[in-house]
Amino acid sequence: MTTFQSRIHGVIPALLTPLHADFSADESGLRRLTRRVVDAGCHGFVVLGTTGEFASIDDADREVVIRAAVDEADGAVPVIVACGQPNVRRTHEQLREAGDLGADGVLVNPPFYFEMTQDELVGHFEGVVRESPVPVLLYNIPRLTGVPAEPATLPRLRDVGVQGTKDSSGSVSNVMSYLAATRGGPEFRVIVGGDVTFLHALISGAAATTGMTPNLAPQLNLDIYEAWRVGDLEAAAAAQNRTNEFLELFQALPGFPHANAKGLLSRVGVMERWVAPPKTSQDDAQLDAAFELLKSYLPEFAPTAVPA
Repeated sequence: MTTFQSRIHGVIPALLTPLHADFSADESGLRRLTRRVVDAGCHGFVVLGTTGEFASIDDADREVVIRAAVDEADGAVPVIVACGQPNVRRTHEQLREAGDLGADGVLVNPPFYFEMTQDELVGHFEGVVRESPVPVLLYNIPRLTGVPAEPATLPRLRDVGVQGTKDSSGSVSNVMSYLAATRGGPEFRVIVGGDVTFLHALISGAAATTGMTPNLAPQLNLDIYEAWRVGDLEAAAAAQNRTNEFLELFQALPGFPHANAKGLLSRVGVMERWVAPPKTSQDDAQLDAAFELLKSYLPEFAPTAVPA
């Protein structure tokens, strides 16, 4: 097991990217959000992934986000930077930037738009590992990239140096197949992309969860993990049920989930409400209704919000 792999466990939030009204990166908001999850006890975090609206964030703002995140983490937990563009050269540039700015690892999606064979996928990641100054995780999210990593491909990716994967396929059976495909060989971390089946995944051998929920209510996932870690499956199941109650309410909210999450966090003083275009931010009436519904789940409630 590598040092990086040993740090990949538990609850690793995929952070939102706080923005100002002009859609530039809000460094102060990012620092508040980082402190929120680290102080709660999360075991690391990802920036500039799907939850971080990476496709809509300007290159100059990527640097702002990475620098602030690395500075706030201060080595206490791993900072993982999501990278990956359709253009291979641009992907390699993002890898080098992440390493130069102090990231501990990178989470890399396959090039999207054109379909790829599994051989092409392995070849691409061989180049990613070669070019990256920090450890590499595969980001499997085929509903957005159109490029699935098949379970049988994971040992091949491990052989070229990929150290683990975040599986955001949305399929429990795919997570189980990933775990089966990588069991018994060299260490390979499987992270579940989301938390509706976090306990099931942990029991089956997954290392961590990475998703949006801990931005809002980090204690939900942490309660599952800590109860599982000490062998209290009854408490872990109760914590999973509470997480799923939250998810059912949150996912039923109308509009873009990122806009709902940012709006809720604006109500507790963490960040402003804005999501990057072309997506649409929520208005006051929508956020008031969402906050009334979910405020009991949000820690550190404060009635004073940041400017919206």
